[in-house]
Amino acid sequence: MDTLLIIAGIICIIISLFIFIPEIKKAKTTKEKWMAFSGFVLDPFTGLTGLFYLGLILILFGLLRAFDLI
Repeated sequence: MDTLLIIAGIICIIISLFIFIPEIKKAKTTKEKWMAFSGFVLDPFTGLTGLFYLGLILILFGLLRAFDLI
């Protein structure tokens, strides 16, 4: 079960990064790239950015269960 949680977390993170990377490529200046990054990190409940945070939680929970800390 713990490996399934880790795999599901990795899939969620990959999906969200595939959405995020084109935004970074569209930005021309460094300031625009930082704005896109901060928008991705600080606004978790718009679009599919929540998948990134869900993936992190799933990986963390899977690792905690794998090492019998929960």
